[in-house]
Amino acid sequence: MWRSPAARVPALGLVTVGLGLNLRASILLGPHLYERFGVTPGWYLAAVGLPVLVAALVRLPVGVLTDRYGVRVMFPAVSLVAAASVIGLGLAGSLPAVVVAGAAAGTGSAAFVVGAASVSLIFPYGRRGRALGVFGLGAALAAVLSAASWLIDREGRLTALVLGGLLVAFAALVPALLREPAPGGRAGSPLRECAALVRLAATSSVSLLYMIALSGMLSIAVFLPVYLATALHFEWFHARAVTGAVVVLASVARLVGGWHTDRRPTARLLAVCYGVAAGLCLVVALAPRWWLQVGAIAGMAACDGVAGGALLALIGKAARPYSVGAVMGATGAAGALGTLLPPLLLAGLSYTAGWTLLAAVLLAALLYVRTRGLDVGLGLAVRFRPGPSPTATTVAVLDEPDTRLDAAAVVAGLAELATTDEVVVVYGVDEPARLGLSAAGLAAGLRTRLPRHSVVAVPVGEHPELLGHDALRLGEHVEAGALTIAVTSASSLRQVAADLALYLQADRILTVSYDPAEGAELISPS
Repeated sequence: MWRSPAARVPALGLVTVGLGLNLRASILLGPHLYERFGVTPGWYLAAVGLPVLVAALVRLPVGVLTDRYGVRVMFPAVSLVAAASVIGLGLAGSLPAVVVAGAAAGTGSAAFVVGAASVSLIFPYGRRGRALGVFGLGAALAAVLSAASWLIDREGRLTALVLGGLLVAFAALVPALLREPAPGGRAGSPLRECAALVRLAATSSVSLLYMIALSGMLSIAVFLPVYLATALHFEWFHARAVTGAVVVLASVARLVGGWHTDRRPTARLLAVCYGVAAGLCLVVALAPRWWLQVGAIAGMAACDGVAGGALLALIGKAARPYSVGAVMGATGAAGALGTLLPPLLLAGLSYTAGWTLLAAVLLAALLYVRTRGLDVGLGLAVRFRPGPSPTATTVAVLDEPDTRLDAAAVVAGLAELATTDEVVVVYGVDEPARLGLSAAGLAAGLRTRLPRHSVVAVPVGEHPELLGHDALRLGEHVEAGALTIAVTSASSLRQVAADLALYLQADRILTVSYDPAEGAELISPS
């Protein structure tokens, strides 16, 4: 963590500007196709999907490499690749060359992963959501740059060359101006780590939730002009102007979502966003007036921005410092793939059927969040790197109220502890849990974070005679290598934990606590 709070603000401004420049590069193909070659909407839709596919492919590797080599290396690397691509886009004279160069410019979208990882590392826990929301305003900057360049250079040649020069200048400034915590060295192949993260993310249904929430802004920026021009018969200039305004609105909404997640649980906010967005999809499908459809689309963008900002803040808080780039990369790749969902629905069906089906997808996300509650976030693709330390038997004391605000961060801390110690979690909860995780939810979250571990939840009695018998069972699970959860009532939590530590001859007792400003901590009781 940075020692000087004053140094964080300029760093946030620098990475936000870098995101805006790189995102502008990643969507620069559109003006070239339309103004210089006049392609049909169908071919336009297919061609501008190529940068999105490139973004989905490169985000995870870039995130893994960010953890290894740091932001000062990877941000310039991504920006230089994007600069070379857009300069090639400006100089290309044929349609195939323009499409290839424009697709390669999709690499600039990976700046989102690098910058988000940087913000998560340099800002303290209690301000991380708001800082990530400010970082997300880079998309609004990209929209403003797009509008300005459109007025000056319709064909995009000059814009591409100037943007390439700005990206080169930014790449030179980052190592000189940006300071960051030293990246942790990692052994092993980055390709193997990427493959492992893909397998881990594919086993979690939460990945679909991130795909839906984090894809909306990029989908709007890339594909909304086509919908406005073909379905609502907007002039191309007006379609792009409306799209820019909607992107700015979604960017500001993302800031609101991040700010909210710094203070309150995320699940209820997500449920509201998905429910309202689903209703607005039906408005778009059935509204007879164009202005009703545009207003509903703007409302959907705002809901998507709030949900995306909340989930981005959750990722930044739950991921461990040495893996935040990889986690951002995995979820960012899912978001890039989700960008293709709306255009595929609208292209393969009638507009009414497409919007209706999209509403059904959002309703399914709403039901998932309502049923899973605070479990959202436990399925993040987080891999842990054990530190060198002697194996110890640790009793971790956890009270249910400490899981109410950010269960993901609490479970991440316990899972990391389990990679080095034999852990018995003594969980004080009155079933059913009032606002926090149930014992079953805690066990499921730990299993998701530790797919190679066995996780066992065992209810234990409060009476000393019963507790002694239960301690024998717990000891058998610990000897078998299982991460064991001893479930007891909240009123007797401390006494049960102390007695179990004696029975199991534990090396230490740690108390798990959560604070909105500091996050989850494991501390020795006084």
